[in-house]
Amino acid sequence: MIATITARNVPQAYVEGLWTIQAYAKEEVSRNGPVLTVQSPVMLEIREPTERVLFHPVRDANPFFHVMEFVWMMAGSNDAEWISQFNKQMMEYADDGYLRGAYGWRWKQGNQIARAIRLLRDDPFTRQCVLQMWDQLYDGPNARTSDRPCNTHIYFRIVDGKLDMTVCNRSNDFFWGMLGSNVVHFTMLHELVALSVGVPIGVYRVFTNNLHVYTDMPGFEEKFKNRVTHDWYKYDEVRTQPLLEKDERWEDFLADAYQMVDDGFAFGGWNTTWFQDVAYPMYEGYLDKGNRDYWIKSIGAPDWYRACSEWNTRRARRSIIKGDNKKEQ
Repeated sequence: MIATITARNVPQAYVEGLWTIQAYAKEEVSRNGPVLTVQSPVMLEIREPTERVLFHPVRDANPFFHVMEFVWMMAGSNDAEWISQFNKQMMEYADDGYLRGAYGWRWKQGNQIARAIRLLRDDPFTRQCVLQMWDQLYDGPNARTSDRPCNTHIYFRIVDGKLDMTVCNRSNDFFWGMLGSNVVHFTMLHELVALSVGVPIGVYRVFTNNLHVYTDMPGFEEKFKNRVTHDWYKYDEVRTQPLLEKDERWEDFLADAYQMVDDGFAFGGWNTTWFQDVAYPMYEGYLDKGNRDYWIKSIGAPDWYRACSEWNTRRARRSIIKGDNKKEQ
């Protein structure tokens, strides 16, 4: 039996996924601690992949990290130092400062994304469009590394004129992976390829062989039991902003990613509207803490603006509470 999670978008999938884990998971012991694991493979299906932002105060996802990780991937980087600016835990998986399993770095080998786009343009009926992340030479049982890809392959297929994408996954944590950073950067890749091929985005799917949650993670009980989230997309209360506007090319997007990650804005200016209006103010907004409110107000995508604003408000409240506690002590 395969358990299924089907939803319109990420906020809905998050709620449905929690119910699925409750229904099908059992307690197990893993090398990283106690887990609840669904005993069969799981299929996640999202019909509107561009509605990718999770507005859930208890889950408290870091929107800055999610977006910057995708930028880092598109730059083809495996430099742990750059991405760790947005999530210090990334350094825990680094080997000598590099993340050997970095997806973007592996896609860069052999120009996999460029080849995929060209193949889909030339043959819309192809069944051979595959991106590879797992490499037995680097990831096999004898490999000495702290970072093996959890997601192993991606399949693209045009169905009824729209681009569907299926991610194959060997092991997925629900909170941090499947409905955390993975769903953001993979749906962004999905959108970027669809725009580059010139077809509408279709259905996003993930097939995972092992879906689990760590029961000793901070705040597990509250996160696991809180299954109410507001879907700001449902009634058009927030909108998305496309990764590419008319006449912008995916090569422009990659050039912007390289500039942000590798060149440190050496050339100045941006080739794409999305980098100018979304990625750049989010980059500055996270690192320039003293002017974070200013940068957040500059974010052009309504969904990311709301997510960053709410995340920052929660941080400000926590600081006030901590300050009051210190006074009491």
